[in-house]
Amino acid sequence: MFLSMLSRKLRGQFPLATAILFLMLSGRVSGAGGHYGGHGNGRGEQKVVELGEQALARADLSTALAGPRKLEQYLTLYGKLLPEPTAVSHIRARYAGVVSQVKVHIGDKVEKGQVLATVDSNESLQEYQLRAPFAGMVTAKHAGPGEFVNDQILFTVADYSQLWADLQVFPARMASVRKGQRVQVSAGDRIFTGSVRSVVPGSENLPYARARVLVGNSDGIWAPGIFVEGRVEVATTEVPLAVDIRALQSLDGNTVVFVQRAPGRFEAVPVVLGARGKHFVEVRSGLKSGARYAVENSYLLKAELEKSSAEHTH
Repeated sequence: MFLSMLSRKLRGQFPLATAILFLMLSGRVSGAGGHYGGHGNGRGEQKVVELGEQALARADLSTALAGPRKLEQYLTLYGKLLPEPTAVSHIRARYAGVVSQVKVHIGDKVEKGQVLATVDSNESLQEYQLRAPFAGMVTAKHAGPGEFVNDQILFTVADYSQLWADLQVFPARMASVRKGQRVQVSAGDRIFTGSVRSVVPGSENLPYARARVLVGNSDGIWAPGIFVEGRVEVATTEVPLAVDIRALQSLDGNTVVFVQRAPGRFEAVPVVLGARGKHFVEVRSGLKSGARYAVENSYLLKAELEKSSAEHTH
């Protein structure tokens, strides 16, 4: 019935060869008796999409088998990156005098013991040197040749090869966050996986604790002060049946998974969900273990059904 209606509709709009090609490449949508919707005992329609070989290849669908799975449950926290306090050094002139040489610029990387500047002491009338206390980067400079100095900060050297993600943990979540839990720290497309090193009280008068995660930064892609998101793995639950979250689609007010009934034939099956992990979600009813379902690009199957529904209403 559907094909004959579509054929009559296309006959006046496209040449016959084009219409035949269109039908070959498009999916067929069919209805059959059966439950759909999961409410009461009313009879509805099974929602089925059939794709020919070419349409199936174009859709580039991937499939997977529903089955038991370990779900990692996460808690999302927010904070920012901070340097280790002992990895930032403010270097002062030891004796009053005049700067005779400055050997570094802001942004220069320095090694431990490297000379930063020389100063002619007014007291001893001898030259002394200011050196980097550790390997790092010059992040501030307040000295120039010929300048008189007297115990002020002349350079700041910082080692940012490791930073701390300082994540805020508000009271309602404090019981869930503990030392040793795995954490994924991210900012934009940058991701680092570490663990909670400590949970410490917040600063005075601030209503939260701080979960601290040491972030490796040997390649220098992170910078102190940037805001980050931390996904803390708080529990691992084993469930008897789960599917990939990418498979879930919303259709007619239901959450559905497109189950493969035969090559190129997919049925939208309503499911009841349970615990949710990072990549998978528990299915409490609607599917059986071992069912093969569409994962990647499953939204194309939903679009095909919606297109068919719209055509029928007109």
